[in-house]
Amino acid sequence: MIVLKILLYILLAVLGIILIVLITPAGGEFSYIDGKFTYKVKLWIFDIMNSEGGGLLGWWKKRKAKKKDKPKKPKKPKPVKAKKPKKKKEREKYEWEKELENIPVNDPAAESIAEGLVSSETVSESTVSDVADVSESVSEAAGKDDKKKKKKPKHKKDDDLDDDIFGDDDEDDKAEDEEKKSLSDKIEKLISIWESAQRPMLKIFKGFKLRDLYIDFEIADEDACDCALKYGKFSALIYNGIAFFSQLFTVRLKTVDVRPAFGVSKGRWDAAVKLYFRLGTAVIAGAWFLITYIFRTVLPEKLRKRKMKKSAARQK
Repeated sequence: MIVLKILLYILLAVLGIILIVLITPAGGEFSYIDGKFTYKVKLWIFDIMNSEGGGLLGWWKKRKAKKKDKPKKPKKPKPVKAKKPKKKKEREKYEWEKELENIPVNDPAAESIAEGLVSSETVSESTVSDVADVSESVSEAAGKDDKKKKKKPKHKKDDDLDDDIFGDDDEDDKAEDEEKKSLSDKIEKLISIWESAQRPMLKIFKGFKLRDLYIDFEIADEDACDCALKYGKFSALIYNGIAFFSQLFTVRLKTVDVRPAFGVSKGRWDAAVKLYFRLGTAVIAGAWFLITYIFRTVLPEKLRKRKMKKSAARQK
């Protein structure tokens, strides 16, 4: 029981950590003011990293750099042990070597023993060569018999050729029909997936929250006519872009100011935004997509196939 309780507590702790990670918002602050880009990445209230090299990541990098800069202590030299010379093991002598050692030099009995060894070697070589010649003759005879047994392929009749030609045409038509059906089925599946994924994808996009959107642009040109034309183009682009992004994402404006600057060569392009997102919204959208896909496409297809099988069985 104690082990089960410990496992239950561990499981609850892991689930709690996962829920905290899914609920906590992750995002950052991005700004481009006076030609300087700054950013700050956050996880809830904790700074992960920023453009100034701070945050948890910057602290970790500084800590690693300090460890590298520390002088390493010199290692003490290890005492070298004198290696003892290894004794070579003597190989045990074979019986024939012992017999040769026991035979005296310039002895007629030793010569007779050597002649007997030579004659036995010649006899063994002759027997091996005879066996090899017999095996080669047997293999050649077997190869000739196999060649005689092989029959020549008979030519097909003209009627059979005609049947094969018409049969190939029917098979080609069937293959084309199957390819067309497979393409139509794939297109239908893609359409069903897109229809079931529209609202979950919109949910994911709406989970991105753009807060405190700040835009301060000055469209500058020395020529008044060109400045007015540029102002019209940029203002239409910016306001229409804000309207489009507000449909996809959750946008909250702080200030949006676009104005012309006549007779000025250099304009101003200041912008800032805060972006936040929760991982839980992606998980909810994924579960929503799976449920809609199962109930909209998978189950109806299975029911339709079952009805077709029943109707085919009744007709039989």
